[in-house]
Amino acid sequence: MASPETVVTPVAQARIEEGRFAKSDRLFYVVAAGLMLIFTAGGFRRFYLHGKAPWGEMTSQIAPLIVAHSLAMSSWVILFLVQSTLILTGYRRVHMVVTGRVGAVLAPLIVVLGSTAAALSVHFRPEIYGPLGGPRSFLAIMFIEMVSFGTLVAVGLAYRHRPEIHRPMMLLATIVILSGALGRFPYIEDLAFRSPLYVWGPVLLFGGLLFLLQWAMSRAANRWYLMGYAGTVIASFLSVVVGNSGLWNRMLRTFVP
Repeated sequence: MASPETVVTPVAQARIEEGRFAKSDRLFYVVAAGLMLIFTAGGFRRFYLHGKAPWGEMTSQIAPLIVAHSLAMSSWVILFLVQSTLILTGYRRVHMVVTGRVGAVLAPLIVVLGSTAAALSVHFRPEIYGPLGGPRSFLAIMFIEMVSFGTLVAVGLAYRHRPEIHRPMMLLATIVILSGALGRFPYIEDLAFRSPLYVWGPVLLFGGLLFLLQWAMSRAANRWYLMGYAGTVIASFLSVVVGNSGLWNRMLRTFVP
């Protein structure tokens, strides 16, 4: 006697496929966070192991500020990994109530510390930024990077109840502030010194590769990620235009030699 066959309705099949997509998508964010943590550790190995800035000795006038900035940035990457793991393992409420609030406090702190550290660093040691297009151009890049990070985080928080928007925005925000680590990571650090994008080069490359990885894992192109990535590309070229403009250079003439 033949065993009865299980009939899967179109609705049931759609739910199965949706569940598979959701699981692979959540796994992608854990993988991406793990990769970003590896790049952070590799790029800032001198800081973690020897207490030195990645380019040599810390600028003595702002050494405590550099340490605070570095710890805040590292904490953000670790927090992103923790949040992604909580979502993957089903602890969504813990993510929203606990770690989400930590991120909401940490994000503006990163913007303030990053902007201040960049400004004071080019003021006290402008000579070290020659390979990056000069101190004034570098400062334009850093300011626009901080604005991009803050904007992406703000959009992500505004849509925190819509994961399809929230997650790619927070991922892109983290990629943006990874410029320092990516630009100092072995084997790819030379890319950060190439005109005209400089430190944006590794960021855009890494962001593009993550898009392809997500597409491969989930078998779907994330249009929200693409929109945010396009905005990041526009911001990178805007920083080049601003950094090389006569107005910007005149504004910084007395602050940056």
